[in-house]
Amino acid sequence: MNASIARAFVAITPPERVLDAVGEATSRVGLPDGWRWTPRGQWHLTLLFLGAVADADAVVRELRGACRGRRAFSLALGGAGAFPRARRAGVVWIGVEHGAEPLVSLADAVGGALAPIGHERDEARFHPHLTVARTRGREQRDAREVVAALGNAGFGDAWTVDEVVLFESHTRPSGAEHAVRERFPLQ
Repeated sequence: MNASIARAFVAITPPERVLDAVGEATSRVGLPDGWRWTPRGQWHLTLLFLGAVADADAVVRELRGACRGRRAFSLALGGAGAFPRARRAGVVWIGVEHGAEPLVSLADAVGGALAPIGHERDEARFHPHLTVARTRGREQRDAREVVAALGNAGFGDAWTVDEVVLFESHTRPSGAEHAVRERFPLQ
């Protein structure tokens, strides 16, 4: 079957205990007007946003190949920041405290595998992060207080990244909903 997907992305999902730590940290921080927390169901580290996928079977086949033989690795979240910069931002994120190098390598492998079938990586350097807040609309707002309140400390314990996930994303009036399309184990 050669199914299509309206919107898709490839990501790493932290375990529940890490998401609990992120939730605890964000619950202690007040957001200024114009900001909203992203729902817990959207907390992940995107390796590659695909957009529309005409041939889901080809994406699955290439991802399976990109993940085959790749080693699992340790990852820990830590430090907060904002894109494009804290003074005028549209996104607040939590970064990677430990394990960024193998995560970047994995993102490069995923991008390299999917580029020949039409899913090019953005030319910008990959910056591993978990998005925790967004501005309402497309406005950019000051995020310095939120970034400072989240701080530079770690968010939960380190965990072993042992799979890559292909997600379908469905846009709803209430926001995006993500569904697992396929999981790809790492050794």
